Amino acid sequence: ACNLGVLAVFKYADFAIASLNGASSYLHAPLAISPLEMLLPVGISFYTFQNMSYTIDVYRGQLQARRSVLDYALFTTFFPQLLAGPIVRASEFFSQLDHPEPVSAQDVRYAIVLIAIGYVKKVVLADNLAAHADGVFLSPAGAGAWHTLLSVYAFAFQIYFDFSGYTDIAIGLALLLGLRFPKNFDTPYAATSFQEFWRRWHMTLSRWLRDYLYITLGGNRYGPGRTMANLMTTMILGGLWHGASWTFVIWGGLHGLFLAAERLLFNQWHWWRSNHWVPRLMRTLIVFHLVCVAWVFFRAPDFAAARTIFANMLLPFRAADLSAGAPLASLVFALFAAQIVMAGKDLKARFSAAGSVPVGLLVACCGLLLVWFTPGKSVPFIYFQF
Repeated sequence: ACNLGVLAVFKYADFAIASLNGASSYLHAPLAISPLEMLLPVGISFYTFQNMSYTIDVYRGQLQARRSVLDYALFTTFFPQLLAGPIVRASEFFSQLDHPEPVSAQDVRYAIVLIAIGYVKKVVLADNLAAHADGVFLSPAGAGAWHTLLSVYAFAFQIYFDFSGYTDIAIGLALLLGLRFPKNFDTPYAATSFQEFWRRWHMTLSRWLRDYLYITLGGNRYGPGRTMANLMTTMILGGLWHGASWTFVIWGGLHGLFLAAERLLFNQWHWWRSNHWVPRLMRTLIVFHLVCVAWVFFRAPDFAAARTIFANMLLPFRAADLSAGAPLASLVFALFAAQIVMAGKDLKARFSAAGSVPVGLLVACCGLLLVWFTPGKSVPFIYFQF
C-alpha cells in the first residue's frame, strides 16, 4: 500500500482525473476535477518495484528482514541504477553486501568496457537516431511513407541503445564498487518469438512481472483461458507501469496479445518451431516488425499521432524519399543485422578477458566516436521519465 500508494499519487492521479473527466464528458455529465500537476520524481517506477521485491520476499519468507536501516537505505538509493534500472532483487543485493567479493583486474577491465560502450550506445547511436525519429513522432502530418517507416525503425533502435546504454553504464559503475548486477539486455531484436523477446528485453523487469505478478495470478496452471487472461493482465499492467497514458496501455495490451496468440496458435505451426535458418529468420522479421508496430503507441504522444503515423505508412512511396532516406535505411539494416550476428556472443567479456591493451584500444576508439559523432543536442535518457 505504501509503495504503490506513492506511485499512484505521483504518477497516476492526474491520469485517473483526466480519464474520469473524459468519460463523464462522453456521458454528457461533465466533471471538472482539477489535476494535481505534481512533479514526477525521476525513476520512481524503478525504485518502487525494487522496494516491493524486498517487501514481498520478506512476506513470503524468502528473505530475512534487514535490521540495519543503513543497509536498507543503501539498497533503496544505490545510485548507479536508481534512475532506470536494472531492477535488482533484494536477495541479490544483500547477499553481495553480506559476502563481498574482491574486485579483480578483469572486473575493472569489464566495467570500463561496459561504461565506454554504454556511452557510445547512448550518445553516438541513440541521440543521433532520435534526430530522425522525433521529427515524425512529434509532427507526423505530411511525412511520406518511407520517411515514416524509417522513423519507426529509428525509434526502435533509439530506445534500445538509449536504455541498454544506461544499464551498461550502471552495471559497470556498480561492478567498480564491488556489486555484480544482472544483465538487462541480450540482443532482443534477434528474438525468434515474443516470449524470447521478453527474455532478452529489459530482462529484470520481465522476471519481476513474471515472479511477482504473472505467477501470483496463477501463471499457466489453470488452463489456456486463465493463462491468456493472466498474460493480458500482466502485460497491460506492465504497459501502465511505463507511463500514465492509454497509449502505454495499448502498447502493453498488444504485447499481451502477441504472447497469447503465440501460445494459442503459433506454437502449433511446425515452421514457427523449426530451427532451420530460413523459418528462424522469418520469425525474427515478424517479431521485430510487430514489436515496431507496438513501439508506435509507446512513442506517439497521443492516439491521433499514432493514427497519422499508421496512415502515412500506407501511402505510396515517393522516389525522392527513397534516395534521401538511403543512409538511414543502411544504418537500420546494419544495426538489425548486427543484432542477429551478435546473438549469443558476449564480446564485452571477451575484450575484458583479453587484457589491458585490447581494452585500452577499445576505449580509445569509443572516445574517438564520441568526439566525431556526438550530436549538437543532448537528449535525456528515455526511461528517466518512468
